[in-house]
Amino acid sequence: MKVAIYVEGITEAAFVYQLICEHYNRDFLSFRVECLKLDPKEASNDLLNYGDEKNAPDYYLLYDSCSDVAVSSDIKDRIGRHIEEGYDKVIGLRDVYSDNFKALYPHKKDASSIASFIQDMKDALSVYNSNGLIHLRFAIMEIEAWLLAMSDVFCRVDKRLTPQWLLDKAKIDVSKDPETEYFHPYSNFENIYKSISKPYGKHWNAIKEIIFKLKQSDFESLYNSSKCNSFRDFHDAIFL
Repeated sequence: MKVAIYVEGITEAAFVYQLICEHYNRDFLSFRVECLKLDPKEASNDLLNYGDEKNAPDYYLLYDSCSDVAVSSDIKDRIGRHIEEGYDKVIGLRDVYSDNFKALYPHKKDASSIASFIQDMKDALSVYNSNGLIHLRFAIMEIEAWLLAMSDVFCRVDKRLTPQWLLDKAKIDVSKDPETEYFHPYSNFENIYKSISKPYGKHWNAIKEIIFKLKQSDFESLYNSSKCNSFRDFHDAIFL
């Protein structure tokens, strides 16, 4: 299987990289993942090309488009090349929460608005997808919602970050589905870090501190839970 995955930023790139590596238990001979156009560049020191370069049965190209709108435009620009190179899938991952979404639906996150927004984005790519290779997927509302749903990882960042602490100090109820609960999950994520007097931001050191602590069991638990249907949709686009 040969798959290209376009993501909107470095958080998504790190998350997908970790997901793929953990899916294969980091078995060097089973897969190959390569990263292109990472921003910031220092992320390249951690998101290393990994796996058997010549004989791995599954190959993944991970491309950082560096913005939500660039995911679709990059796919449009490169789909012909991917077809020529024999790719089986070209997947895009971006957040629903964006300037475009807020302009259409300010402070609104009902299911019909989200579904309409997603369908419009998919329709815009449909003319390039006559062969069915393109699979555009969305984190609802942001990829931080997926991280909030894997709440066990927070204690690996700081032992204080128990479910009770998250509820008392950051107003995060881990029993609820972040996908439907929060309009701007990034801001809720920031509140967790503020509760322990640490900065989060879109800084590589903060991103990798939590992403690289995710284990295969975290991804499996989220997949098998009732939370974050958008994660299951993305997971299946890659591996099924």
